[in-house]
Amino acid sequence: MTSKYGLLVLNSKNVQKLKQLFTTAAASLSSRLYVRLNPDTDRTDDLVSKIYLNSANFCPKIDVRLVVSEIPGKIDNYELIGEEKYEKSSGKSEKKYKKVVLGGTFDRLHNGHKVLLNKAAELASDDIVVGVTDKEMIAKKSLFEMIEPVEIRMKNVVDFVEDISGEAICLTEPIIDPFGPSTRMSQLDVIIVELVEGNDEILNETKISSSSRRRADLGRLLKPTREVLRGENGGKPYLIGLAGGIASGKSHIAKYLKEKHGFDVIDCDKLAHTCYEKGSLLNQKIAEHFGNDIVIDGIVDRKKLGGIVFSDKSKLRELSELVWPEVRKKATEIADQSTAKVVVIEAAALIEAGWHEALAETWTVFVPAEEAVRRVVERDSLTESQAKDRMSSQISNKQRIDASNVVLCSLWKHEETRAQVDRAVEELLQRI
Repeated sequence: MTSKYGLLVLNSKNVQKLKQLFTTAAASLSSRLYVRLNPDTDRTDDLVSKIYLNSANFCPKIDVRLVVSEIPGKIDNYELIGEEKYEKSSGKSEKKYKKVVLGGTFDRLHNGHKVLLNKAAELASDDIVVGVTDKEMIAKKSLFEMIEPVEIRMKNVVDFVEDISGEAICLTEPIIDPFGPSTRMSQLDVIIVELVEGNDEILNETKISSSSRRRADLGRLLKPTREVLRGENGGKPYLIGLAGGIASGKSHIAKYLKEKHGFDVIDCDKLAHTCYEKGSLLNQKIAEHFGNDIVIDGIVDRKKLGGIVFSDKSKLRELSELVWPEVRKKATEIADQSTAKVVVIEAAALIEAGWHEALAETWTVFVPAEEAVRRVVERDSLTESQAKDRMSSQISNKQRIDASNVVLCSLWKHEETRAQVDRAVEELLQRI
């Protein structure tokens, strides 16, 4: 049985056994490990980096926190890792500054962030002011669409800093320029903190980074699934939505889910075409809504209709509200007849139509906007301006991701995309 919290006390001798100690912590704990240096051990920048680097390698799922003062709470609440006993410090240490200011994105708070924040906690006696980047400041980051909301990132920074510092107050604020709160201070000393080493060959990263953590979350369940009835005794298939914008790679992933994993896939974009059959009720509704010149002899002029809706988001929404009830009805009938364990509802506008709210979970496929434009230009022989106009009628990657349970990105080689899908399927089959 594992404990939730642990305590590791380091001295000049056992600090040489970090690999062994962190491996023990990984097997013994489920949540958090506090690390405390005994008085005989000098706190150096190299040692702090070494502690966080080793913990990232040997107990990556444990939230390791190197405290600056006393550990929070009662000693009885912790499982002791190693044999060194906890010794209460003899007095309050003097800090070099009353106030320290720093900045960063702090997405998915990791051990590289902790080295930086630990340094601030070592130096500040009163206030630690942290600017947390937002909006334009994060738009150029890899997989920025997956960055946590700024409110969550600020809360995580405050929680960590005030937990380890024991005395200094942490103040956070969103920043949209490189300077943030530092401009309010008349004179500043600059302290350099070295990066913590890491390796991500896909992103070409050589440091522990949030970008690598975001990439690692591709194919993972990012938010809880919905409770959806599956018929008597769960007899109906488990329905998942597969959404994605133009040129996102959605159709390739749908094909892979069908061929590799045996899921039934309902292509709603193709299904929608059957709703435009000559003389259909949908065609009549389109003529009434968009004008009789759009429907000739009972058949919709798709090119003329496209010219209207792809340049106007409101018109596209109006068309979707006409088409989607028909598509949804047909897709539901097909899904109800399926004998597969999992049925995938593949639809570009799944989220815009609100259908995702009726499904157990939604998977979104995306690539950065500039990559999508490049693909559309190459695939459809359009100009860059035409491609951007077509994409402007869609919701953003960020909006899709915020409404999804699982996120996939097809930016890299096919093998990397398939690895994400395989991971997503493996976890899906475990939870259903």
